[in-house]
Amino acid sequence: MNHEASEGAITLALGGIGIRGVLNIGLLQALAEADIPIKRIVATGISAMIAAHFALGRDPAEVLPRITRFFEDNRRSMWGIEQLDGLTTGGRRAAARSMSYFLRENLFCRSNVMRTAVFSWALVEDKLTKAFGGNTPHDLKIPLAVSVMDIARGKETLLSEGPIVDLVKAGIAFPGLFPPVKIDGKKYVSSATYCDVPLLSLSEDDRPVLAVRYPKRPEAWRPRSIIEVLARVDEIRGDALTQQILSKADQVIEPKISSNGSDWLSFRKMERAIPLVRKVCAEEISRWTA
Repeated sequence: MNHEASEGAITLALGGIGIRGVLNIGLLQALAEADIPIKRIVATGISAMIAAHFALGRDPAEVLPRITRFFEDNRRSMWGIEQLDGLTTGGRRAAARSMSYFLRENLFCRSNVMRTAVFSWALVEDKLTKAFGGNTPHDLKIPLAVSVMDIARGKETLLSEGPIVDLVKAGIAFPGLFPPVKIDGKKYVSSATYCDVPLLSLSEDDRPVLAVRYPKRPEAWRPRSIIEVLARVDEIRGDALTQQILSKADQVIEPKISSNGSDWLSFRKMERAIPLVRKVCAEEISRWTA
């Protein structure tokens, strides 16, 4: 199907840090099954990698084993005590549950003040090259734009030109986790930690826009350090901004798998959670397409 030329084609906005980005595999599968034409995908975070794979005409579920393996192999480095120096015990538990929380906390930790990133690109360069090789936007079945933050301008921008592997790297360049990506002399990081859903740069030409937002697990404990307060404030800011810009979407799917979110707390549960998201999204799509 020629998505761009199809009548009623939608623009798909995909965000989400960590697990929430991986869950978009289920959404993409549901859209493909329903034969919903897509004129463009705008993605950030891990969703940029999943969306690029899908836009090349591949099954997005093929990337799940690689993502799961990465987090399993590097879990100690990501959540280890050496990366969380300066956090209280409660903060460490919160960081272990939430990649978003970890990334924000990591920016404030004393042990990481002079460290630009936990990982170098050498850790994933070969895997990304194997996945996307020399693919360019001309190879895409569906046009793709990756939402990033231009460090020099401090502003969100959309990247849609150049090697796909570079676009994906910019999309997953989470501050504090991977170094910024340099493209055409400019440095970019993922916009996912700034805003959960990449809707800010969309225009009237992109309508109708479909966005997806996954509920977060509510935290009942009180912050016990300035680090935790700063991270919580930034999280509240991000949630408020996301809620505000969701009005730019014509349709928003908010899958609810369970009341407490326990089905998506761990990467070890992704194989079970993604089919559930796929089912919930398929039911939602059938309702609004009817």
